[in-house]
Amino acid sequence: MKRYGPLLLMLGLLLGPTYYIFCEYLSGERGDTFVLTERAARWTLPDGTILHVSNGKAFRPVTLKLDPEMNRIAFHLTFEAASGKSDTSAPTDEYQLTLLQSDQPIFERALMVKLAPAGKTSVETDRLAVYYPGAYDLLLQETGNPHIPVSQVTVEVRKKIEMAWLPLMWGGFALLVVGLAMTLEPYLPRNRWR
Repeated sequence: MKRYGPLLLMLGLLLGPTYYIFCEYLSGERGDTFVLTERAARWTLPDGTILHVSNGKAFRPVTLKLDPEMNRIAFHLTFEAASGKSDTSAPTDEYQLTLLQSDQPIFERALMVKLAPAGKTSVETDRLAVYYPGAYDLLLQETGNPHIPVSQVTVEVRKKIEMAWLPLMWGGFALLVVGLAMTLEPYLPRNRWR
């Protein structure tokens, strides 16, 4: 029975954590990439709506063509800081990413960005699904005044991200626990009480 412990452990690692990491971070395809540089307190959207930003500034909105065939979708953002000096080392600034459909927000996420002067860092949003094909506006705005000015942000659309099949994934985690218990059982102290 002891010899099955390492086998179950390896199978559990494969079907549990490895399968989850593959689905969430390695699957999918690269989509369009956009570079955001211009910032202002107000922008005009393609449909003529004037967008006012009350707290900080927003980068120029980008129009995306999205389709349900692209589901699941995520946005990978790379922030590049302007050169300069900072009193604190790598402070955290907050940004808000909003996806609009006909000027109605359908996806909003707060992004915490830790950036040093002249540095670069990447963040990725959680996954979303769109239900109707069409044009969507992507808006990235500052929440307050950032400690470290950003010179540009590169936004990459990730599409067709796999969704982990939960029974398989949780079965893998269960195998991992059983395999670990069977592997460690010979090394655990025995109960000497009779």
